[in-house]
Amino acid sequence: MFKKKGYTISNYRFSIVSIVVIMLTLSTMLISRLQSAGDNYLIKQIAGVLLGLMVMVGVSLVDYHFICKMFVPLYLINILLMFICKYITYDKFPLIYGWKHYQAKRWIKIGGGGLPQRGFEFMPSEITKIVMIIFMAKLFCLMEKKINTVIGLIIIFGLVGYPIYLVFDQPDLSTSLVLAATFICVLFLAGLSLKVLSVGLLVGLPLLGGLLWYVMQDYQILLNPYQQDRILSLFHPEEFKDLMYQQNNAAAAISSGGMFGKLIVGNSGRRLTDFVPVVECDFIFSSVAEEFGFFGCVFVIMLFVLFAVLAFRIAKRAKDRLGYLVASGIAITITLQAVVNIGVVVSLLPNTGIPLPFLSMGLSSLVTNMAIVGILLNVGLQDKDVVVEEKYEFEEGLLE
Repeated sequence: MFKKKGYTISNYRFSIVSIVVIMLTLSTMLISRLQSAGDNYLIKQIAGVLLGLMVMVGVSLVDYHFICKMFVPLYLINILLMFICKYITYDKFPLIYGWKHYQAKRWIKIGGGGLPQRGFEFMPSEITKIVMIIFMAKLFCLMEKKINTVIGLIIIFGLVGYPIYLVFDQPDLSTSLVLAATFICVLFLAGLSLKVLSVGLLVGLPLLGGLLWYVMQDYQILLNPYQQDRILSLFHPEEFKDLMYQQNNAAAAISSGGMFGKLIVGNSGRRLTDFVPVVECDFIFSSVAEEFGFFGCVFVIMLFVLFAVLAFRIAKRAKDRLGYLVASGIAITITLQAVVNIGVVVSLLPNTGIPLPFLSMGLSSLVTNMAIVGILLNVGLQDKDVVVEEKYEFEEGLLE
């Protein structure tokens, strides 16, 4: 397949693969320590890692141009999944239906008889991340000359904004914010003029400040009550001790890790992450801190920084505009997810619930992120140097 597609092993970005494998290894180690008697977290994680690696390798061998040609069907399928998640219930269609955990209906369940712990669940919002990267890259390429026109921006904001709204309406505030921020960043990289961006910032930043003030008022209607309370708890933690329970215990666990962590120094005392709800998912970073300490946290953060640098390098060397936008979107999405997740764990952001890429447990998130990495690797396999080398070899053949 490599020869048929013109790929070479030397152009496979093993540096990216190594970063991902290191984080998956850390994740598996942490989850093995976090699971209690009777849990099967470790088995699920190992199965997810193996599936994710196969997906990554498989997708990396598929030409990203072919994937991007499917941007309209992928977009429509994503919208359909969002509607199923929001409106289809077990009594209407018992085969596939929306499913609720805690106070959010973010999952689709297949089978299971409408019972917890049965059937297969996945989060369509995770699929939205990869679909929107592909859709935005292709759309911006097609509308390259209309990005800075009023009609063009209306079309772009309408097509991209609708799926983001559907994610927000689940409700999934954190993912919708990551998608919105990725959209603005990729739009700028696609050619949005500084003049238009400046006007947008001059108008948007005051509106954003006003919006933040509005959602903290008793009469606001944009957020669900529990979402509003989470934002308020960040500014008034003493009044929302129950809501800050998870973040406060995460802070205690982070502090208990010290410089080197309990795992490294051999501290066999009770883990404070045992008191952090769903620590294996959204709050896995607190376990990183407790087990590996301050230096472990720095190491994980540096892995994400290095991933972003290498991903942007792939984007810079992409053979065309489409590859540049796809790779840039991937770098921005993964980085923003990491920033938001860690910001929540250290109480810099309200508790919104978003997984930490490659570290949090969860099949939907893990497989989606590995597929995203696969697309990034394929862009790297077709960089400018490869195109120039193939052209040179072709011309040499003609001369001979």
